[in-house]
Order: sequence, then C-alpha cells, then structure tokens
Amino acid sequence: MDRPGPDARLESAMNTSGRAAALLVLVVAALTWVGWTAGIERLTRIYPTWPQMMPWTALWLATLGAAILLQWGNPSRERRWAGRCLAAAAAAFAVLVLAEYASLGSFTVDRIWFGEAVGMREWSWPGRPSVQTALSALPLATAVALIRVDRCTRAVWPLCLAASAAIPFVTAGAYLFDALALVGVSPSKGQAFLTAAALLLLVAATSLARVDRFPLAWLLARPDRSSLVRLLAILAGFPLVVAVVRPIFLELGPDANAQWTFSILLGTAVVGAVTFYFSQREQHLLIAKELASKQRAEAETRYRILADNAVDIIVHFRGGGVAWISPSVEPALGGPLSRWTGTDFARRIHPEDRDKLQTALRRIAGGEQVLQRFRVCSLDGEYHWVDGHGKPYTDAQGSTDGLIAALRVVDDQVEAEQQLERLARFDTLTGLVNRAEALARLDAALRQPRPPETHVGVLFCDVDHFKAINDRWGHGTGDVVLATVAARIRASVRREDTVGRTGGDEMLILLPGVRSADELAQIAEKIRRRVAEPIHVSGNTIGATLSIGATLALPAESVDAVTARADEAMYRAKSGDRNAVVAT
Repeated sequence: MDRPGPDARLESAMNTSGRAAALLVLVVAALTWVGWTAGIERLTRIYPTWPQMMPWTALWLATLGAAILLQWGNPSRERRWAGRCLAAAAAAFAVLVLAEYASLGSFTVDRIWFGEAVGMREWSWPGRPSVQTALSALPLATAVALIRVDRCTRAVWPLCLAASAAIPFVTAGAYLFDALALVGVSPSKGQAFLTAAALLLLVAATSLARVDRFPLAWLLARPDRSSLVRLLAILAGFPLVVAVVRPIFLELGPDANAQWTFSILLGTAVVGAVTFYFSQREQHLLIAKELASKQRAEAETRYRILADNAVDIIVHFRGGGVAWISPSVEPALGGPLSRWTGTDFARRIHPEDRDKLQTALRRIAGGEQVLQRFRVCSLDGEYHWVDGHGKPYTDAQGSTDGLIAALRVVDDQVEAEQQLERLARFDTLTGLVNRAEALARLDAALRQPRPPETHVGVLFCDVDHFKAINDRWGHGTGDVVLATVAARIRASVRREDTVGRTGGDEMLILLPGVRSADELAQIAEKIRRRVAEPIHVSGNTIGATLSIGATLALPAESVDAVTARADEAMYRAKSGDRNAVVAT
C-alpha cells in the first residue's frame, strides 16, 4: 500500500488542526454556558481575578466556529450560505454592541441570557461583551463570511485576519505576563482570557480553511517554510517559557526583579538549547544535502561522458516529447540536436510500428522495463530499425519524470535476420518457397474456413527428363532451366497463390479459391503450355516440359492425404506420354 507523500501528510495535518481548533472553541463556549447555567464560576474564567466570558460572547464564538465548519472542505451551496448567514449574524451583533458602547446606553439585549446571574456582578454593563471582543469579532466575522468568496478578497482577507488577531494576541500576552493594566482588564471589565484564546483559535481555523490564500499560501510556497515555522516557534516560545516559569520563582519568594531575572535566564537557556538542537540538526541535513548534491553532480558528469561517447542513443522522454537526447543521435539519425529536442517523437515512428510502441509505452508507465524493436525516420527521411530499451525515469527526488530509453540502430542485424529467415523459408536457386514453407502454407489453407463452393487446388509438378538436361548441358545450364521454369510457373498464377520447390525438380502449387476441377485443370494446362515454350541458354535452345498431377482438397483432409493424391496423379502423368496434366 502506497504511503502518502509529505505534501499529502501536511495537508491532512492542517485540515485536522483547523477543524480541531473550531471544535475546541465550540467546547469552550458550551462549558461557559454550562457554567452560567449551573452557577459554576470556574467554567467561565480561569482565575478569580480575571473577567468572565459573557454568555453572549460564548454564543458569539460558537456561531463563528459553526460558520467555519459549515464552509470547510468542499461544501454544498446550502452549507456555504448557512455559514455566511451565521457569520453575518455575528457581525451584526458586534456592530450592535459597538453602537451600545458608542451611545453609552443599552438596547436591552445585554441581559437576554442569564439576566439574573449577570445582574449580580458589579459591572458597568452586565452581560455585554467587552469592546475589545466586539472590535475583534467584527473583522473575524467578515473573514469567516469570505471563506468561500474568491472575488475581491486578495487584500481584504489578510487584513481581516490581522485585525481580528491583534487585540486577542496582545490580551493573551498581558495575561501571561500579569500586565492586565496595560489592556484595561480588571475583574469587572475587559476581554476574558478564554475569549482571547478562543478568538485566536478561530483566526487560526479560518486561515486553515483556505490554505490557498495568504498567509498560508505564501508560507507553503517557500522552500524554507520549515525553517520559518521553526523560527516563529522559537520566537513565540521564549515569552511563553518566561511566563510559565515566572510563577514558579514567585512561589520561591525572591523579589520582583529577581523573579524576572531568573525567569529570563531560564527562558534563554531553554530556547537556546532548543535552537542549538535544531541548528545542529539542520546543519547535518545541509551537509548531507551538499554531499548528495556533489555525488549527483559527479554522477551526472560521468553519465554525460558516457552519453556523449556512447554508440547507443540515450533519450529522456517527457510528455510525449524529447526532453533530452545524447549527441550520438547525430551520426546515427542525423543532426543537429536541436532538430530532435522538444519534438513530438511519435511522428517519426513508422506508421506500422506505432500501435505496438504505444503498448510498450503503457507498460513502461506501469513500471516495467521493456525492449521493443521499431523503425524511426531519420532527418534525411529514411527509416532505420532500432532496438529500444526503455524504463521509467526517476529524478533526484525519487519522483517519476517520464521515461529513459537507450536506442541502438540495428539495420545490419535486421537485414541479417531477414536474410536468415529468407534462407529458412525460400529456395535460393529459384526464389520459390521451400518444402517446409509450402507444406506449412498448405496446412494453413486447409484449416482456414473457405467461402461456399470454393476449394483449395493442389498441383504437383515434375520437370520431364531433367536428369538428361543436366547430363547433356551441364548442371549450370540445368540450374538456369529450373529457375526459368519456376519463373514461368510463378508468372502463370495469381499473387496470392503459392509456388514451392519441394526438392530437386519437383514443385508444389497451391491454388486457394478454385471453384471446380475444370478450373483447376485449365490453370494446370496454362502452366504446362507456358513451361513448354523453348528456353534459350547461352545460344542453345532447350525444351523442358512438366508432368502435372492435379487434385482438389476435400473438407477436413490432411496435408499428407492431399499431397499423396496429387503426387500419385503426377506419377500417372509421367508414366504416360509426360508433358501432361492428370487430375484425380
């Protein structure tokens, strides 16, 4: 089973993290409502001296979290509009709260939820979310509403995210460093820590819902994104470590200056150790990468030397075109190299070879190594036979990038093989097929279904008194006579008929598609008369005749049975006056 690549794992991790952030906000909002319902104050704030999260704020955050989840992934049209409507409702309430603060009055919505419980608090505006929360929620609601809107959001989207994260980020830092006075926070007013944390989670979830937009798209597109993320983590880690260890020193009893001194020293040590670890790790990776790059460069140099001096043509195919080809193509198929690089190689393949080559390419695409012979048109327009050994091409990163093939011109080898095949199938003296090929063709003709009322005609021929011709005129003249007889027989039959020399002066003629014995006899008589014409050799006139046995193959008859019957008829012709046709 294939493992997902780094990009797939990163995408899955970001998708899971974004959903988890939105769900966590829903959980915090639900617990806050449980706290107000059951009177459990600890669920509405972390420390007794910190402000509580208001019921309206919890509902607000839950609405935005639900709006984000509704628009996650590839939502339907209904889900997109449902998410936008929820975001619009949150934005409208944020405007309402800001209007209340601006008018120094109330529109009577502050105590709709848990009015009695919030009224018991000594606050200026019981039940109303803080102005900091409203100022953060308004741009956040705008960003959530624009999650699935792609027009005119290039600048608005990052601005809304930055504006919605600014106040919660400062507020969270003030809580961590006990500097609440800097952000106007007291037990009765200001933005609660839970609210600030939830808003930051919602900002993160909103950004992760569209990783194809700034800032995540910018970060993911950078080759040094891992280093940037690590740097951000280190920068954020230092104040977090200081904030976490400061309460520990506070319990140990030193004064305020000593607490800060020890906290900063410990934070510096921790962050320094982490930075040293990652820098050493990155250094090892860089050294390994540099070594691999050097080895790859050396390998490429060796490969280029081999490719430039090889007899074979090395070709890198990508997308149907030639991405790179070795200089050895110039003496083999013509040059310059620019005429080959970037071209559609398929149009240079012989039309008869394209189908089998496409089959071979599909096998290579499936991961196989394939050896295929085909014809390639050189730049001068002449086709050459080549043996191609192809396999998938793997780049330095281990990814498949087309295929690599070694092509060797084998015209001489193909010619030799064809000559050997011809020698194995044809008689060198007469140019006729030999006995084995003739009988194989007869067997194939007997097995092949025939049209109605057609037959396979068989003629068995023997040159009369051929021994006497050899004895009188010599074997050289006898060979000329035999070749002339063969040529005259070949000229007397159709192109699809077969004439074979079965041995010595005997010849077998196959005539598929004959309709009757009379037609077969007419063809045999035509051959007999044509062969009987005088043959002129070196100023001498020689007469040669044929005794011919003719027969029609019966349905399902064997080769031996047909040839035996034709041979018998031929011997009957020779037993008589010769130069005759006998049918059986």
